[in-house]
Amino acid sequence: MKKIKSILKLLKNSNFSTKVLIYMSTKTASTDYDSYEKNWAYSNLNPLTIKAYVSDISSEALVWKQIGTKEIGAKSIICESKYADWFRKCNKIEIDGDTYQVYKDNVGNRVFIDKRPANLIRVIVSKA
Repeated sequence: MKKIKSILKLLKNSNFSTKVLIYMSTKTASTDYDSYEKNWAYSNLNPLTIKAYVSDISSEALVWKQIGTKEIGAKSIICESKYADWFRKCNKIEIDGDTYQVYKDNVGNRVFIDKRPANLIRVIVSKA
């Protein structure tokens, strides 16, 4: 798929884009670690910042368009497809001081990653 330079220029423009903080984490065995329960301790690392086009999604649109998602306070993030792996592996997503659900929590349909033309993705996240 070919990149469209005008769209990438818009995503990097500070008038149209929003900073999205993506926190990765390290897994360590704490003092109360049990090998049978696998209760690891996760420590957040410094955030990785990406610029993306972020828009609010109304609760009516979530119920009718995205099956199974009924939370209020969801956001649609449009960014380059190279960040898809970051969204799948991160431990915390923060936009404008609000924390959102992450992909690896396995909590149902709270995070949705969709491929778009021109090497873009749309990520739909709901509030934690």
